[in-house]
Amino acid sequence: MKVLGMCGSLREESNTNKLVQKVAEFSGCEFELIYLAKTKVKPCTGCLHCEANDGTCIVQDGMQEIYDKMLAAHGIILGSPTYRWDISGAVKCFMDRTIALNYRTTASDIASSIHRRPLAGRPGVAITTTAGGGQDRALKSLTQFFQISRMSVVGEIAEVVGINDIDDMSEVLQRAEETGKKLSLIHI
Repeated sequence: MKVLGMCGSLREESNTNKLVQKVAEFSGCEFELIYLAKTKVKPCTGCLHCEANDGTCIVQDGMQEIYDKMLAAHGIILGSPTYRWDISGAVKCFMDRTIALNYRTTASDIASSIHRRPLAGRPGVAITTTAGGGQDRALKSLTQFFQISRMSVVGEIAEVVGINDIDDMSEVLQRAEETGKKLSLIHI
């Protein structure tokens, strides 16, 4: 099983990105991490070009490679820090742009594009960290992304870490390990 970890913090060594990596490692699966800070993802323009053109997004940037990696992954870990009581702007842009996947056709597509969800049935893990609060709202945004994609949410981690480092927080690392093991039990 291959897992794709989406690291949504713009700081590479952030607690959020560390947790995404830890869950991926604890899963025991082959994994790849994508750091949104290093990948140019422009906002969705809402033009619906993707709907009329078999899921091809008119905005050319780092998302084209991410689309292919998402489709190849058996499971996805999505992490975002909590900014202003919700997910980061980088993660919101990423989530908005994945709408194009719903308009891609395959030989087995029979239903209308409204019913296509190419990630359906795959497991997802939602991760957020915060210095103070808002993690519940951020976690809801992440889990709703999986639900709209018709993925199975197999793990949720929302940690209030303050100014601490998760590497020094054994209880947080324990939850990451448990979540990674849950992810490894899912067979696609």
